Amino acid sequence: MSISFILRMISSAVSGNSSSAKPESINGEVERARRRATKRINRAKVRAQDELGELDRVRITLMSGDMKKFTNLFSQLENVDFHDCENLTGLDHFNKERKNWKELENLSAKAMSVVTLTGAMDAVGFGAGVLDTFAIVPQIKGLDIAAAEKHDTAALREMGIRLQAFQQEVKRLCTRMQEIRREARQAEDALLDLSDYFEDGIEDIRRIQSTSGNDWKKYTPAQKILIGRTAQIARLIRALSKVRFLTDGADLRPEIREALEASEELLDELGA
Repeated sequence: MSISFILRMISSAVSGNSSSAKPESINGEVERARRRATKRINRAKVRAQDELGELDRVRITLMSGDMKKFTNLFSQLENVDFHDCENLTGLDHFNKERKNWKELENLSAKAMSVVTLTGAMDAVGFGAGVLDTFAIVPQIKGLDIAAAEKHDTAALREMGIRLQAFQQEVKRLCTRMQEIRREARQAEDALLDLSDYFEDGIEDIRRIQSTSGNDWKKYTPAQKILIGRTAQIARLIRALSKVRFLTDGADLRPEIREALEASEELLDELGA
């Protein structure tokens, strides 16, 4: 029996039809509704956590693989001045003190340690438990039988209010976990698309170093743009990989949302 049907039973009883809502039957249906909600919430949680686990696998694979290659190559460059690439956004993060590529090196090394510990990098297990503190089935108190037997309409109305609140909270939890699932997939797709360009950019840097050395000042404008574009992609991959995806309240972190928007703009610009 659905919650909406239980609410109709309660409404009828409040209106004076006491035979339409036996306290024991109402409480039995409330318990069944709670069991259904538990199953629904757990399904939504597992699906969202599976997607978060796959996202983490992609993040760690990128940071331990291509990012390691990039930081090794980038650290060999001399006299880098991204003011020569002013049309590329975000490169101010790579300052002359090389603070940020050192940070990338540390993140890459940390990711490598995770790969070593997890072996084959199976996504199963990465997302496990992430949403346990969020996806908690709401409590709902049953109808006070003694009050109901006395035809206490206030008790019936309060039961109706509790049921509606329970219904809304279950819906809110499940809707948010569906959104998390979509957000994780969006971030995963963005990272995979960025990684395709990142691989090409790493090859470009190798070729430039092989033909023109490591001194930025000796590079052509086209070569500088190729390196700058690869650094721009590295910055976005780092932004999508360096912090927890969600806040403690299971909201998408603002910096992740910003990086997703910037990634979408860049990928649109780059085209196929």
